Amino acid sequence: EIMPSLVGSEMCIRDSFAEHITIDDLTKAAAISRSECFRCFQAILGKSPVEYLTEYRLSMATTMLANSDRTLSEISQLCGFYSPSYFGKVFRERCGATPKQYREWAARSVGF
Repeated sequence: EIMPSLVGSEMCIRDSFAEHITIDDLTKAAAISRSECFRCFQAILGKSPVEYLTEYRLSMATTMLANSDRTLSEISQLCGFYSPSYFGKVFRERCGATPKQYREWAARSVGF
């Protein structure tokens, strides 16, 4: 069964996304092999564990950008991106805007 195999890994990501997470951490959390981990993520989510982790971190970052006044550096750290410049690069590639532009857009869209 695929789904239970993914639950432990997904919980590990949700609970520890701000930390350095390895594939080994995910496999231990789910008690599955490395190849099973990759197979489950691909079969259920259509992406690798690393892609899922990055997307989860970015979703948390967008929430923080829209709902807090934390600095971009703080947000990058809190979301597991230990280099603000790398955070900016990945955010821009995946979200189509810089973190600063996203924050400004979010503020305008709620009427502030």
